[in-house]
Formats: sequence, C-alpha cells, structure tokens
Amino acid sequence: PVQDLLKEATCPLCQDYFQDPVLIPECGHNFCRSCLTRSWGESPSEAPCPLCRRTFVPGNILANRQLVNVVEIAQRCDPGGEEGGSFCGTHREPLKLFCQDDETFICVDCDQSQEHRDHRVIPLEEALQEYQIQVGNCLKAQKEKKEKILAYRTETERKMEQMLDLIKKERENTVAEFRELRRCLEEQEKLLLARMEETEKEIVARRDKWLAEHMEELSSLEDLIQEMEEKHQQPASKLLQDSGSFLKKHRAKKPSKNPVAFPLELKWTIWDYIDISVFLKGLMKQFRGNKKQPWGFYAG
Repeated sequence: PVQDLLKEATCPLCQDYFQDPVLIPECGHNFCRSCLTRSWGESPSEAPCPLCRRTFVPGNILANRQLVNVVEIAQRCDPGGEEGGSFCGTHREPLKLFCQDDETFICVDCDQSQEHRDHRVIPLEEALQEYQIQVGNCLKAQKEKKEKILAYRTETERKMEQMLDLIKKERENTVAEFRELRRCLEEQEKLLLARMEETEKEIVARRDKWLAEHMEELSSLEDLIQEMEEKHQQPASKLLQDSGSFLKKHRAKKPSKNPVAFPLELKWTIWDYIDISVFLKGLMKQFRGNKKQPWGFYAG
C-alpha cells in the first residue's frame, strides 16, 4: 500500500512528489502546475496532455486539493524521504495520526491535547486509504464529466453535420427549382406574348374589314346624295317625271348597317391581359419588399 501511495503522490513529469498538483478534466491526469505549464509553452488556446496527448484547454485545469493531502501522507510514510520517520516538534513522538479538521499530522500526545481533543483524528494508514478513495472518486467524477462532454460534443457534431447536409441539399433543390421557375416563366411569357400578338392581329383585321365595308357604303351614299341633289334641282316638270320609280328604286335598297360595337370577347381577352399584368406587378412588389427575408419567412 505504501508503494501505491508513493506512486499516487508522484508527478509523472518530474518524478518527484507533486508540488501544487492540478487535474486535467479532459483526461483525468495529474501534474505539478509548474511541470504542466512548462510542457505547453506560452499560453496556448489548446495543449496536449503530456501522458495521453489528448487535447485540453489550459484554462480548464483544476487545483487538486485532495491530492495535496495524499502527498503529505506519502511523505510521512516514505522511509527514505525527507519527511520519513518524522517526529512531533512539540512532544518528540512519531507522527502516526492525521487530524482531518486541521489536515495535518499529529502524534498520540497531540491527540490528547486541548487543541485536537474534539477533532476528527484517524491513523495514518486509514487516512491514506480514505484519501485514496476520495481521490479515486474525484477522478471517477472527472472522467464521467469528461465522457458527458465527449458525448455531448459527438451529438452536437452529428446534429450540426445533419443541418449542414440539409442546408446543402436544400440549396441544390432551391437552385434547381429556380432554374425550372425561370424556364416556366420564360415559356409562359412566350405563350402570353404570342396570344397578345394574335389578339392584336384579330383587332387589326376586324378594324380593316369594318373600315372597308363602311367606306364602300359611304361611297355609295355619296353617289346617292349627289344624284338626289341633282334630282332635287330639276324643274318641276322634270322633277315629277319618273319621280315615283326613282324613289321606289332607292327605297328598295337595303338599309345601311349601324356601326358595330367593339366585340365583347376581345374586350374580355384584353381584360385578362390587364389582370395578369396587375398580378405580376403585385408579385414583384412582394419580392422586392423581402430582399433580406425572401418569401416572407423570418429566421428564428
């Protein structure tokens, strides 16, 4: 047990008793503070453990007060050490006991003194076992904490990778959908412009036909008016001559066509074009108003 205690109290770097021992939470190894500081150089953000090479953050190291007590006990129990076989400076008795309240070594006479009478005092070997258990429990707790941190880091990395994969997939989908949207919009634009061109041609054709018909009728009416004016200017004897047949002939002509209104179906077609234009303007206004948050979605 003494050899185990000596090993437990020895720094793996300087191979001497721990001086100001510190614990690396990431791996659970202990070193002298000065030995560990010398091993990593000038204040790095991360450093490798000198034993297992696991990376740790220097700012996370913990002072191991329980190991200080183990070192003191080991020094007392070490026959070859400077402290081996130490005697009480007051009573000159061997220091075989350990006062847990004052965390110091005492002799049998000290235990009976007023200073330590009501304190928790145990044999040196028992103190050794107790502190070994405490250090072991502390080490176990730190290792469990380390495992939790590693598990959390692994789970966090897994979730982050999932989100990155999802973003990559959605970026590809978005590019593909916008490409298809542009193709569809261009196709719809061509179809709509073609329909507008057909409607325009139909309007022009109807206008030209209507003008041609009415120009012909207008020319006929001008001839008739001129003929009637000439008839009207004739002398009475000449006016009455053949007047009945003259009037009968012109009354028998078909009545002139009234100017037709613009075809209603063409008006409806134009109104459809206007509705489409209004819809597109509203859509573009919505897009322009949401440049930072497209489609009106907001990040949480």
